[in-house]
Amino acid sequence: MISDLLFRLCDTFAGSGREEKIANLIKTEMQIFSNKIIIDKNKNTICHLGKSNAKKNILIEAHIDQISMVITAIDNGFLNISPCGGIDCRVLPGSTVIIHGKKLITGIVCTTPPHLRIKEDIKFEKTENLIIDTGLNDKELKDVISVGDYVYFDVKPEKLLDNKITAPGLDNRAGVAVLIRCAQMLESEKIDCSVTLLFSTQEEINALGAKTAVFDLNPTEAIAVDVSFAKQANNLEERCGELSHGPMIGIAPSLSRKMSDKFIKLAEQNNVPRQLEIMSSLTGTTADSITVSRGGIPCGLLSVPLRYMHTPVEVIDCNDVEFTAKLLSLYILAGDDKYE
Repeated sequence: MISDLLFRLCDTFAGSGREEKIANLIKTEMQIFSNKIIIDKNKNTICHLGKSNAKKNILIEAHIDQISMVITAIDNGFLNISPCGGIDCRVLPGSTVIIHGKKLITGIVCTTPPHLRIKEDIKFEKTENLIIDTGLNDKELKDVISVGDYVYFDVKPEKLLDNKITAPGLDNRAGVAVLIRCAQMLESEKIDCSVTLLFSTQEEINALGAKTAVFDLNPTEAIAVDVSFAKQANNLEERCGELSHGPMIGIAPSLSRKMSDKFIKLAEQNNVPRQLEIMSSLTGTTADSITVSRGGIPCGLLSVPLRYMHTPVEVIDCNDVEFTAKLLSLYILAGDDKYE
């Protein structure tokens, strides 16, 4: 089941620059579908399907890292932190976190009781203004924790109603699950082109893994798979898709319109629910780096709708993961002629 796969993925921590464990998990998940899997110097996981020497080489990419925090100082038994990626500091005060030191340590992000607050209190606006309390003193802390250690939400994945789940790290473990599920769908199919699945690292700190891997792989075209905003309370609806309405097909000046149109036609012809995501500039995803690699690579973008991005309670519908994987597999198996 997709939910079981997502739970395994979301239970494996992988802050940007610390993707070793998730890379090894993905390698294990993909071994049944690919006999050529490489984990490169930047911990990108690269899997090959189809004809290895085909003229057409489609690269499909999803990033495997997640937002997190890093310890910057240990002071009188308390820990100072800084964001590693776009953490939403509004959800941190009063929350429980895990510090990945020599062993896992539980901490609490400090918060002032409402009874003690005064009007002159300075409101925090950045993660750097927050402090973690572990209950240990300075000496005890320094025995097990060092500056540079990673911090993450202490929240487990949970099932919700109607095939929905909530978990931290669904950005972008949902995209990772799409690629793995797509490989499963293609297992018994005849693939006439070369397909490279790239599980890239360090996307949350400027897509560093995808930049190096795509330059090296040099595909003829590429598809980035990520998550994007689903409608929720107080959101600008024109910027959002809808949960449970299928993949969001990216339409942007920086993307290949030919590829976007092909996605739309394939979805219509095969009764795959889909929605459009209109962007007037760049996409804010790895597609922006992929499309300018080397001499330029035509790139498409598919996104799984997600609520509450960059918080510990991200929400997706597993059906959207399934439909996105289905549309990807249709794209890979389709010929080009009728979509020119």
